[in-house]
Amino acid sequence: MAAEEDHIITGKVVQVGVISLVIFIVGGIWAWRIQVATTREFAPEGAANIPVLITPDEKGQTAYEIGIVNQRMFQLDTHAEQKIDSQQKALESGWGDEPGVVARPTISTAMDQIIAEQAAGRQQQQAPANPTPAPQPAPQQP
Repeated sequence: MAAEEDHIITGKVVQVGVISLVIFIVGGIWAWRIQVATTREFAPEGAANIPVLITPDEKGQTAYEIGIVNQRMFQLDTHAEQKIDSQQKALESGWGDEPGVVARPTISTAMDQIIAEQAAGRQQQQAPANPTPAPQPAPQQP
């Protein structure tokens, strides 16, 4: 038993492809015309100019804040880097009796210290600062 040959109608395949391309091109031109007409309707004078504060000055710098909106470029913003650097320095410096020696308390020691500080603060709040003196008898005259 022999298999039958495949008969591909190449003319129909090419015709469908060409018609699809023509429809796609016509749709693209139609969408472009709609965009142009809508732009002319809503902005008849053309596109708005770039505000002066955003354009670079003679030094090449731009204003990073306009009104209350921060317009700083991500490449120029160093707040996060400065914060991380300060945190890293604090971690590296630690505390100790000798300069350059890093010593950190254990968690249990730190918690005991915090509890002791809070207890001392409560005792100071409970004790009256200036107790009221007992009334003195009036001096008698001879």
